[in-house]
Amino acid sequence: MSDVKKVVIAGPFGAGKTTFVTTACTDALGFERAVSDETSRLKEQTTVALDHGTTRIRVDSSEYLVTLFGTPGQERFSFMWPILGHGMAGYVIVVDASRLQSQAQARGILKRFQSFAPDVPYVLAVNRWDRTAVSAADLATSLGVPEQSLVECDPRLMSDTSRALRAVVGHALRPAATSVSNPGSTTTPSGGGHS
Repeated sequence: MSDVKKVVIAGPFGAGKTTFVTTACTDALGFERAVSDETSRLKEQTTVALDHGTTRIRVDSSEYLVTLFGTPGQERFSFMWPILGHGMAGYVIVVDASRLQSQAQARGILKRFQSFAPDVPYVLAVNRWDRTAVSAADLATSLGVPEQSLVECDPRLMSDTSRALRAVVGHALRPAATSVSNPGSTTTPSGGGHS
C-alpha cells in the first residue's frame, strides 16, 4: 500500500459533509451538537469540531490510505478550516445543487480555501443535482469553477464518495499543471476521473 493522503471534506451547512465521511469510512467519528438557530429547519444536528475517518482508495493500480477530515459548515466555525486543511493533499467541497444558497456558500468556501491553499487540488461533490434543471456548464458557471471539477455525488452511496475521493487523490498525484487547483483555470486534468 502507498502512503497516506489527507483529504478535507468541506462545504456549506447541510450539504452532506458528515454523510459523505460516514459513508466513505467505516471508522468515522463525528462531533455534532443540536442546532439552536434558524438553520434547524434544514437539519437537527451540526458538526462543531470535525468529522474524521479513514478509507482505502485505489488510483492507477496503487492503493492509498486516505484520512478524511470533515469541516464544520457554519461560518462561525470557519476558523477551523485552515487548521484542518494543514498538510492536506486535496479537498472535496460538497454542495447541494438544489439550493442556490448552498451554491453561493460553496463559492465563498472555495475562495477561502484558495486563499490559504492556492495550489492544493480540489473537486466539488455535487449532491441533489437534477441535470434536467441545470446543466454541468451552467452549474460550473454558477459555482465559478471549471466544469471538469464537478463530480456528481450522492453522499449516501459508497460508490459516489469513492469516485469523488479517487478524483481528488488522482489530481494530488499529478503535476500541478494538470490538476484542477485554480477555479479560473480551463486546463483539463489528464486521466479524467470526473465522469
